[in-house]
Amino acid sequence: VRSQFGSRRSPNLSARSARSCGFRLHTSPRAAMDETLIGWVFLFTMLVWRFVTTFDCVQRMLHFHKGFAFFLQWYTLTLIGLTLLLARTFWDIIIYDFIGYDFLSQAKIEQKIDRICEGLEMSDKECAALHEELTVPNWLRRTSLVAPVCGVLAFVLLAGLLGRFVQYNCYKKSKSPKREWNTMPWKLGLRLEWVIIIIGTPLVFIVMAMRSLVRVWAVVTGSCYKLGMTRADWAEATTLEMATYTMDLELAYTFQFYAISKFGLLCSNLLEHSRFIRAQIDSDREAFRHYKRTLATTSIQGVYAFVVIGLLRSAFDFGVAYFQEKPATKAMADAIQEKALVKVGTIFAFVTILCMINMVLVSKVKDISENLGNANLKFLGTRLLLLIAQIQPQVLSLAVVGSPLYKVVRENAQKFHLQEKLHVDLNQWTFTHYQSALAHVALLNIEGLIVVIVTMIFWRLTSKQRAVLLDDEAREGPWWLCGTKPVAARELASPRVSPEDADEEKVVGEGGGYLPLKGAS
Repeated sequence: VRSQFGSRRSPNLSARSARSCGFRLHTSPRAAMDETLIGWVFLFTMLVWRFVTTFDCVQRMLHFHKGFAFFLQWYTLTLIGLTLLLARTFWDIIIYDFIGYDFLSQAKIEQKIDRICEGLEMSDKECAALHEELTVPNWLRRTSLVAPVCGVLAFVLLAGLLGRFVQYNCYKKSKSPKREWNTMPWKLGLRLEWVIIIIGTPLVFIVMAMRSLVRVWAVVTGSCYKLGMTRADWAEATTLEMATYTMDLELAYTFQFYAISKFGLLCSNLLEHSRFIRAQIDSDREAFRHYKRTLATTSIQGVYAFVVIGLLRSAFDFGVAYFQEKPATKAMADAIQEKALVKVGTIFAFVTILCMINMVLVSKVKDISENLGNANLKFLGTRLLLLIAQIQPQVLSLAVVGSPLYKVVRENAQKFHLQEKLHVDLNQWTFTHYQSALAHVALLNIEGLIVVIVTMIFWRLTSKQRAVLLDDEAREGPWWLCGTKPVAARELASPRVSPEDADEEKVVGEGGGYLPLKGAS
């Protein structure tokens, strides 16, 4: 039995180590899309289930047996699903890339590429071009090897932080004299639910970036090649891997748009129930509520513009990736992508910056800062991830030989003689398409760890701020469903603080134990 490296199979590699595209045991490369499809279905199902469980009647059924209520909540099921996918992905990386490829040993990769050249009957020139296309610089190889470890560490830390938020919610509701609280302790306050979605976004990014890392590794190591493949099969396999790479990342981007929309809802909800604006007479109450609701919604139009355009861009990218996977429509999809890439990327970069400015400005409003403390610091990690996820690919594509942005840069460099003026050889600062893709997802895992650390540092809340987040009387669904009643804006504007929480000299750290308040916001 010959191994993929052209020698007898290593004892470190089992009979399954012939990694096929996507699922490594699949014989059909088209089956690689199955796992991504499962991910999209899972995400959509969890979002629907999350909305359904906002209703009291559903929560009462889930809490019929309190021992199972926690395991049926949307946040528990989502975390279990993400954890299983992360564990499977990291196990694959350990077995195939750390052990099987000896930490992406350059010698083994080159031997594998030689095997591909032999199997596809390539000329020396074609083989040299393939080596150049798939080569990975040492700094990028080391970065990509560190990335999964950083991703797993970030996932564990952030899951622990969110778990402490949930635990605190359950503790306070269990001790509350309110029947709707102590009978449904695992039901999150609406604002707390939004916060968990917003700051929990890196969990999805880490998992899907690691899945994408596996996809691009499968190409640059040549491990998606199987004996007996023709040139057409090899081209189809690499195209399929990169299309799946794109679809994995688009799932993370789509969830980010959903999370940013929840940031908009959180801000508009706090503004709508502002305690700084009061109606003068009761007869003006309804008109007054409409006035505040209009102002609250208008103040975050930059955020909503980002969400809408982002979803449209994700639909576009998803469609392009889908048609690239089909040989009959691949050429058309490539042409559409090349023509639209610069325009769409530029527009979306502008909308991303606009969204960030909107987030910064609205976070400074008194209603937001009073109820959440220094919201700009608390959501700093969210804004960093937003900027990284949307701008980083554009920056990397500037150095990708043959990309539209690369052509623009080279044309302007020649026009203004920048290489001579800056004494820089731009030919030394170039990427292949695969190197750029690998750098992006590797950096996403490392940057995810930084975002999680920043989030853990700044998420400390006073008792008043905790009360604001635990308030769950205003629901996303219609008020007439499942017994949820509307509450006057004046009531929602003044969160109830229990006597044991009245001491403002205490602050909850990461949703858990109390810490002395020393100028914390």
